[in-house]
Formats: sequence, C-alpha cells, structure tokens
Amino acid sequence: MTRFAVFLLSAAVLLPLACEAQQTAPGLPDAPDPIQSHHKSVNQAYSPPTQTQRFKTYIRHTYSLTSLVEAGVRGGIEQARDNPSQWPEGAEGYGERYGSAMGKIIVRSTTDYLLADLFREDLRYVRCLSPCSKSKFKLAFEDSFLARKGENGHEALSVARLVGPFSGELVANNTWYPGGLGRLETVRGAALTYGLVYVRNLIREAFRH
Repeated sequence: MTRFAVFLLSAAVLLPLACEAQQTAPGLPDAPDPIQSHHKSVNQAYSPPTQTQRFKTYIRHTYSLTSLVEAGVRGGIEQARDNPSQWPEGAEGYGERYGSAMGKIIVRSTTDYLLADLFREDLRYVRCLSPCSKSKFKLAFEDSFLARKGENGHEALSVARLVGPFSGELVANNTWYPGGLGRLETVRGAALTYGLVYVRNLIREAFRH
C-alpha cells in the first residue's frame, strides 16, 4: 500500500493546486459574475461560471462532508465484498478501502473539473424553486447525469459526469489495486459510483425541499 499512500497524498495536495493554477492561466477569460442564487426559474438570467467558481465547485464536491460519508459507505461495501481480496479484513482493511474510496473521489472530481472546463459544462447545483414541479428523484437523476451548457444554460447530457466515475476506477485498477481487477470490476465499480452519486444527490434534495 506504500504506492497507494504516496499517490493519494500527492493527489490530495497537488491536484487542487494544479487546478487552481489552470484557472489563472492566460487565455481563459472569466465570464460575467452570475447572480447570487442559482435557482431554476423561467425568468432568471443565466451567466456561465467563472474559472474561480468552477474551482470552488471542484473543491466543494471533492472535500465536502458528503464526500467523506460517500467514501465511508463505499469502503464498507467493498469491505463486505472483500474487494480487493488481497487486502486484510478488520479495521486495517477498512482503512485501506476508505482511503481507496477517497482516492477515487479525488480522481473523479478532478476529471469532472477538467472535462467541464474543456466542454464548457456548468456543474453547479441548481435548486428548483418552490413550488417545484419536478420530483426529488428526477432532480437527483438530472444532477447525476446532466449539466448546464452554453450561454443560456440549457440542460444537456454531461460528458464530465459520464466519464468521471470510470476515471476513478481505471486509475485505482492501474495504480494501487494489487494486480488490477480487470474490466468487469471496473464497470461494476463505475456503476456503484453512479449509484452512490445518485443517492447522495437524492439525500440533498430531500433536505433542501
């Protein structure tokens, strides 16, 4: 696990700094400042996020309390599945699986950030105004797979949110998992990530509406 520990520590420290450096790079002008609330409304003016706002969204998605809880849940699931089988059981094994889950979240969120910047996708959370005509389940699904795009902020399928879960699994399988777990386990891991992200968004909607 030495290689994994070094990778995770490096990712936790260097990736945010690299992303922050990217946001100040020349040739990436900031868009006009958006209004304070980002609620969905027919008459609401929309402004694309600035580079600073993109970076803040990245930090919030990566290092928030919900990310820590998601990693804890995933670590428990992997512990119950004895995945990977080469890792020990008990507290030591759970600690390794928890660290692995956090590593995947860091890789996933960083991939989201970079792809969202490349394809000009807005991954900020949008609260549905009350009274809201959409169900909590639909809102949670949209925030798992859709993003706002263009100057008018129309919703469309998000490249970042589709690719992100696979990036975490691929990096884990080729970096800190002993011997790698193969393509099937990569797909299973990505499916688990999609499910956890959806549940995370659903809980958020339940508390905010």
